[in-house]
Amino acid sequence: MALSEKSKKTQDHVLKTTRAILMANGFHNTTINDIIKATGVKKGNLYYHFSSKEEICLAVLEDAKEEFFTFLAQSLQGDSPCAKVVNSCQAIIVAQKKQILVGGCLFGNAALEMSDSNPRFATVLQDVFVHWVGVIDAQLSLAGPDCSLNTNLSPSVLAKAIVATIEGGIMMSRVSKEPADLDDCFVVIKAMLGK
Repeated sequence: MALSEKSKKTQDHVLKTTRAILMANGFHNTTINDIIKATGVKKGNLYYHFSSKEEICLAVLEDAKEEFFTFLAQSLQGDSPCAKVVNSCQAIIVAQKKQILVGGCLFGNAALEMSDSNPRFATVLQDVFVHWVGVIDAQLSLAGPDCSLNTNLSPSVLAKAIVATIEGGIMMSRVSKEPADLDDCFVVIKAMLGK
């Protein structure tokens, strides 16, 4: 059954507002009452759209995943595969700085908090990281002499190292509130790509 425009707006409002709460408080520390208070949506209406807190949180992750995939595709700008990877990494770093280094990465946070205890969350998170690594791997596989990769690693292993470096930089800068922690990680990524 197709949702009405009003229902779609309500769902989108709940998802975006809940995402902000989850970024601040985490999944375990967020309650249904927190979501009701922040969204202003009555409990009965909330349960009309979502059957449980878990369903809301999974929907938030799915929504964020689709947004991130679009962001990734749009961030692959440049006149060469290597430039596209560098510019994509830089776009992620700029987006984190716009958050004033608060909240970190929803996917990284959820991976640490939920992936061991909830296989449904783990599946969504696996989709995110596999896709992200795959996007970088595809570009590095096309790079050829464009990138003087400072490593003997395969493009797929290097792609995993790039994603891990960004996620690590996000985590470190979230704790320190120092943009330099993200910038240092970006320097490492450029060095790995010979840039």
